[in-house]
Amino acid sequence: MILARHADALFWVGRYLERTEATVRCLDYAANSIIHLRPEEARVEIEQLVKTLGLESVAALAGSLEGRRQLFSFLLSDTGNPGSVLSAVGAVRQKLRSTRERIPIELWEEANGLYLRFREFGDSGLPSERLHEILLMVRRACLAISGVLNEGMRRDEGYAFIVVGRMIERSVFTVGLLVAGYTDPRGSMDATRMLRLTSSLQAYHRRHGHAPDPEGVVRYLLFATDLPRSLQSCLLRAEACLTDIGAGAGALDRSRRKAGLLRARLELGEIEEAMVQGPVPVLSTLHWDLAELASEIAVEVVPPLDFPTVRSQYLRPGEGSAGAGAAAGSASGGPGPRTGPALAAP
Repeated sequence: MILARHADALFWVGRYLERTEATVRCLDYAANSIIHLRPEEARVEIEQLVKTLGLESVAALAGSLEGRRQLFSFLLSDTGNPGSVLSAVGAVRQKLRSTRERIPIELWEEANGLYLRFREFGDSGLPSERLHEILLMVRRACLAISGVLNEGMRRDEGYAFIVVGRMIERSVFTVGLLVAGYTDPRGSMDATRMLRLTSSLQAYHRRHGHAPDPEGVVRYLLFATDLPRSLQSCLLRAEACLTDIGAGAGALDRSRRKAGLLRARLELGEIEEAMVQGPVPVLSTLHWDLAELASEIAVEVVPPLDFPTVRSQYLRPGEGSAGAGAAAGSASGGPGPRTGPALAAP
């Protein structure tokens, strides 16, 4: 058994940890690519990265992200951006602190150490000359946290909720990346870029050779069963964990069925057949379905409180008969009228 608040916190630990890794990969790619682009090309690449991470609305409120420095400040250390690395690292630390009795002490130490090392850069501004050092430090810390999770944590409900959170967040990122690739205003899909942003370049080369084909890369990121970051692999793991959590208790049935339905649509070729007619509407719908699945899991873990509605019963002058009193008592769910002597008015 696991407390609902612990389950919710660990689910979000998985999501924020995966979000941190995805954002750092995007920043690492941008650090090596934007510097070689002309200003107009750099602006398009910045917009694509923001779209891939699903932060268009937040970026619009933050103002212009025309330059490389503004982009890195927004995605790395802007505490006003809930999708920044610093915000995600802080959220992982906060959620783990509330569940310390359920996690290995090494997991807390790694997360807390990452937050304390990284916060100093967020407080004092982004030192551009140390950008690669900071990104490498965060990536290694995320790998260390993942190692402790895989090797040091019991395979109980808490572990399952972390895995579900990671798989859902990874799925949302992968499909969002594909949607951004198909809608690239430059008119062409950069297959190598998509593989780099999912840490799948070497795996693809070993499987398919050294000439990435855009359509082949899309199929690989959606359907490959041997790639841990493919959508099908993520849904398989998420469904298995949701099944384990609900075994014998009937918990999370709706979420498990939805994850199974999405996985079946991939396995049976329904998604691939629909994409022939138009990939963008299909992938956009899939992206929305994954976001809904994440919301349904959160609601099933911690359902909204159902506060009773208070209704007043009014007794008008002349309506104080026994019948009226009985009706009022019955309507309010309370006792009927008092049949003893009336209280004297003061």
